[in-house]
Amino acid sequence: MRVMFALLMIVSGYAFAGCDSIGDADQRAYCKAKEGRGNCGSISDRDLRYACNAETNGGSCNSIDDHDQRYLCNAKTNHGSCGSISDKDLRAECDALKR
Repeated sequence: MRVMFALLMIVSGYAFAGCDSIGDADQRAYCKAKEGRGNCGSISDRDLRYACNAETNGGSCNSIDDHDQRYLCNAKTNHGSCGSISDKDLRAECDALKR
């Protein structure tokens, strides 16, 4: 799950490559929502849907079950820091976003 989330974050950062070419329906919906061409409601992965809502609609990250994903979400929405993220790859991604 963490790997999928990390890959999704990488893919979403390169939205110009085209969300429509993303094979995974949840990741494609997330990408489109980040581009402003869709919404988060069709995302079946609960944590990803909450992150999407937080990042695009001002929702809360607090319902995300995975603590590292929750901390990353909070950091991305300017409500937290990267220091509490245990996963080194997610923490590095978070640190890069904060620069």
